[in-house]
Amino acid sequence: RFNGLNLSLSLSLSPLSSSPSPSLSPLSLPPLPPPSLSPLSLPPSLPLSPLLSPLSPPSLPSISPSLPLALSLPLTFSTPFSTLSLSLSLSLSSHSLPLSLSPLSPPSPSSSPSIALPLPPTLPSLSFPLSSSPVPYAVSNLKLENNNTQDSLRASWSQPQGDVDSIVVTLSSSGTTPLEKTLSSDTTKAHFHQLTPGRTYQVSVATKSGELSNQSTASANTVPGKVSQLSMEALDDSNSLKVMWAPPGGDWDKYRVLLLNGTQTLDNRTVEKGVVEYTFSGLGLVPGRTYRAGVMVESTGEQAPKPVSELHIRHADETSLSALWSHAPNSARDGYAVELRHGNATVATRDLTRDMRECTFNVLMPGRVFTIIVTTKSGELNSSVSVLGRTVPMEVRRVHLSNQGHVDSLQASWELPPGDLDFCSLQLLHNNRAVQNHTVPANTTSLQLRDLRPGASYRLVVSTVSGGMVSKQAVAEGRTVPAAVGEVTVSNNGRPDFLGVSWQPAVGDVDSYLVLLKDRDRTVHNLVVSKASPECVFNSLKSGRLYTVSIATRSGSFQNNTVVTARTQPSSVQNPNAIHSARDDFLKVYWRHASGDLDRYEVVIKYNNTVVQNQTVARSQNDCVFSSLVPGRLYTVTVSTWSGEYQSSVSTDGRTFPSAVRSLALGDSGTGDLVVTWSPALGDVDHYEVQILFNDTRVYPPVTLGNEARDHRLASLTPGRLYKMVVSTFSGPNQRPQFIEGRTVPSQVRNLHARPGDQAASLRVSWTPGDGDVDMYTVSLSQGAHLLETRPVPKHVTELDFQGLVPGQLYGVEVQSLSGILVNNSTTTGRTVPSTVTALQADSDHTTHSLTVTWETTVGVYEGYRIQLLDNGRDIVSNISMPQGSTRHLFDQLTPGKWYRVQVVSVSGGIYGKEAVAEGQTRPAAVNGLTVMTANTSGLSFIWRPSEGYVDGYDLFLYNVDETLRGRQTVEAGTQTCSFSGLVPGTLYKMEVVSRSRGMSSDSSILARTVPAPVRSLNVQGGKRTDRLSISWLPGAGEWSGYQVVLYGGLEGSTTTLAAQELGMEQREHLFQGLVPGRVYRAEVVTHSGELTNAVSAKGRTAPEPPSMVSFRDISGNSSVELTWDGPASGDYDTFDLQWAPRDSLSITAPQPTSRILDGMFPGRLYNFTIRTVSGGGAKGGPIANSQPIQRSLRTSRWRFKLCYSGLEL
Repeated sequence: RFNGLNLSLSLSLSPLSSSPSPSLSPLSLPPLPPPSLSPLSLPPSLPLSPLLSPLSPPSLPSISPSLPLALSLPLTFSTPFSTLSLSLSLSLSSHSLPLSLSPLSPPSPSSSPSIALPLPPTLPSLSFPLSSSPVPYAVSNLKLENNNTQDSLRASWSQPQGDVDSIVVTLSSSGTTPLEKTLSSDTTKAHFHQLTPGRTYQVSVATKSGELSNQSTASANTVPGKVSQLSMEALDDSNSLKVMWAPPGGDWDKYRVLLLNGTQTLDNRTVEKGVVEYTFSGLGLVPGRTYRAGVMVESTGEQAPKPVSELHIRHADETSLSALWSHAPNSARDGYAVELRHGNATVATRDLTRDMRECTFNVLMPGRVFTIIVTTKSGELNSSVSVLGRTVPMEVRRVHLSNQGHVDSLQASWELPPGDLDFCSLQLLHNNRAVQNHTVPANTTSLQLRDLRPGASYRLVVSTVSGGMVSKQAVAEGRTVPAAVGEVTVSNNGRPDFLGVSWQPAVGDVDSYLVLLKDRDRTVHNLVVSKASPECVFNSLKSGRLYTVSIATRSGSFQNNTVVTARTQPSSVQNPNAIHSARDDFLKVYWRHASGDLDRYEVVIKYNNTVVQNQTVARSQNDCVFSSLVPGRLYTVTVSTWSGEYQSSVSTDGRTFPSAVRSLALGDSGTGDLVVTWSPALGDVDHYEVQILFNDTRVYPPVTLGNEARDHRLASLTPGRLYKMVVSTFSGPNQRPQFIEGRTVPSQVRNLHARPGDQAASLRVSWTPGDGDVDMYTVSLSQGAHLLETRPVPKHVTELDFQGLVPGQLYGVEVQSLSGILVNNSTTTGRTVPSTVTALQADSDHTTHSLTVTWETTVGVYEGYRIQLLDNGRDIVSNISMPQGSTRHLFDQLTPGKWYRVQVVSVSGGIYGKEAVAEGQTRPAAVNGLTVMTANTSGLSFIWRPSEGYVDGYDLFLYNVDETLRGRQTVEAGTQTCSFSGLVPGTLYKMEVVSRSRGMSSDSSILARTVPAPVRSLNVQGGKRTDRLSISWLPGAGEWSGYQVVLYGGLEGSTTTLAAQELGMEQREHLFQGLVPGRVYRAEVVTHSGELTNAVSAKGRTAPEPPSMVSFRDISGNSSVELTWDGPASGDYDTFDLQWAPRDSLSITAPQPTSRILDGMFPGRLYNFTIRTVSGGGAKGGPIANSQPIQRSLRTSRWRFKLCYSGLEL
């Protein structure tokens, strides 16, 4: 499909000089999409309106184009024309296609050439002009005259109609080389001299228009020549004369010899051409008389055969030409001689028979103009006519299209083919559109195609042209080198690892951009960038490094590079530091090397934005020093990294070390404070800071003082501690300390306690150290006023045990603090722990609600006992006190299954002895209300009420009757139901539920039975008996104790029990008798197992009584009979079944339930009839039972029925 059509048509006509201006009928176009038509170019003398009107776009309907599309332009002319040149070009948005011109008929008053435009969708894009001219008119009134001359002829004609390029006049005769003259189109005559006397010549006048021609022919003879050396002599007999002569030049047929006597002809003889003398005799000549003799040369001027007509080139290709002609009408001929000539050289000749009309010459030179001369031969005479033809030129070879590295030109080259060429036509296509057309001389083998689009793909179509013939096309493809990008900008944006690249898009066609980032010869990054986005970024680069950026414009397999260099921002140094090295006039600057590439470092030290000193440091170093500075002063240090023209700086502050205070001394000291004094430090001081340290550890935050302070009191100190007082000079964060030591008086110990020890006969003394430091402690133990023991205690010990004391006894304790030579005392009292009870037990005595606690009495001093009962959550259930001498206590109203803890301690003066602990548990209660919830043939479900108190869970056991375990489950305490499946039907089981609480348990049980399985394959069958039913079955799975068989029936749908029978477990069948014939009954078999049952039922019917009293009655003639019978006298029945044999197709009518009329019986045939009573079936459904059959026979005859047999068959 295509989406647009541009059609331009150029038409030019050359009117005949003798004709009025031609007029054209309207030019019609088939339906096309609205085209863009340029105006027609016509001579001013032609009327334009008939042509332009139908070509205007509004007259062309819009269609949806489809392929193939054929376009035909019929042109009709009302007047003759001599030349028609038609140029038509067609371009489509997606295809451009070759045009073909249908063959034009010879010029006529109404010639109608048409243009056909086939549009197959797959042809390549091609657009070129096509021109064609009709065959020109031949000259008229052609004459060839000798004007009584022996060596010249004059040809004359009338000017042809229409336009011709030239007129070619050819004079030929047999056996000679034709003479050819090319004259202008307005010439009407031609002269030929130096011809042979007496010869017959043919003249051919051809009108030529382009490669086409048309000709007219005529013939004539030159006047024959005269004899020479004519003489006459008398013979000896005096009555004869002999005439002699020499032959004339040229051609002749014979001589005529005359003998004259004055004006009287005496003799007139014709002699052969080869005779050169003749004797006159027997004429009665008078001796001595003068006679005149004449010899006439005769040329008969026999007409040559007519030349062929309609000679034209039928076919031409690169190496062959084929000519076709029509035989000359009414003309005798012996055959044809065909000559192929190139210029004046004969290339090939052919001798053809008189019936041939075509001649082909092969192995010719491509593109060459040849003359084909067809000579009609008749005896010695002949006539010739010629036509020009040209072989198709050969296409060029090895076409190559190369850009040679250029962005706007392509070098086209090719090899010339063999043969003749006029020129080469080159068409350059881009996107299937012609962008350049070139015509180059025939000997050219290359051409530079300029002003092309960079990076574009082109296709070159090369055709050779010879005359009007165009060779096959040779095609080559090529692509210009894409243009390089412009205005490349590379920026690091101040970042050490980044380069951003942008550029002006390249002109022309671009597929994409390839951006390479190189570090020297190594490619770091390789990015393909869309042509729509002329930019890219590179990350993770080396800081300060010089990179090469190459941007390649890519189009097809070609690319064009633009190379620039750029440098990333150098990295700043890392962790710059300026340290004073504990010197008050010195700073050392050091740093970690900057990553990436750099040239050098520059370090500058400033104070108040004034450069004090600076240094340039080699890139291999990472430190430098500055001296002769002011103590305690803050300087700004800047370290700059240089790489190329870029630098990155980082600054830090550095301060010299301050100087120390002078004359530091210790003033008055007390138990809780100390005083220090000093003289001011040198240099810059921000403030002073006073710290007090203990073991080089700061006691409380330092005190900051102004730089004018000279002393300070340190209060709220810890007594007895040796302190280090530090006075620091601060300048910024730097400090210069100076220290002195001093001690405070120790204080009393605090929180002195005398508590019972871990044993009943021990006492533990503990205290908290007082404020400050002590060197050691002394501890004294006394009872009343009597000192029992004194012990020294290291200062890091804060408790002491006294062993071997009386349990429960009260003692006095004194603790003395020592620091240096200073002491301080603290006193308290304490009681030992009473003894622990022994043999403590807690026993439930197999009860669910009580525990009994027992123990043995203690030794030493005590007042009584305290007993606590705790549950497993350690909550107190009971708390009681017992007097001295008690050894037993009972706890009742407890929870079943619960775990309890009993604690018993002895008491002395409010001091409790070490508790004795015993644990016990009440027995868990059994579950209540254990019953069977549901039972079926294969499973049992149980339900119960939960146990009172606490249980951990339940163990469920299902036992067979023989106490073997059938199943077991363990469930949580909150579960109240359970199920057992996969059991045997009808079996008795024992279910036991065990309540668990720790190691104790209680159980509850129940007996349960599964429902027995129903019997299988229950069958209720009456057989052929009318008063009994037989019931049979197969036992179900599992266990059972017996069966009960129940018979229900009587009337239809009745549930009345007619009979019931208990049977043993081994029974499999039972018979019920005395039943009604033909009646339906329901039998139920109940399976028993213990108190459980399972029933299954089935229906059955007894056989009805048979009919009786069968008789026949004739109805009509010998084809119909009525069969009647009586129904059963007792029992139930529904209908009767009648069958007969043979099975003829009889018509059966039932006027009564006990009669049937049979129609359509075959005369003289024996029929056997069978009648049965039927009970069941029909609308009521249920089982069907038939009685015993009754059979009767009947034979029909022509006159009457004959009863052959009557009887009942059982």
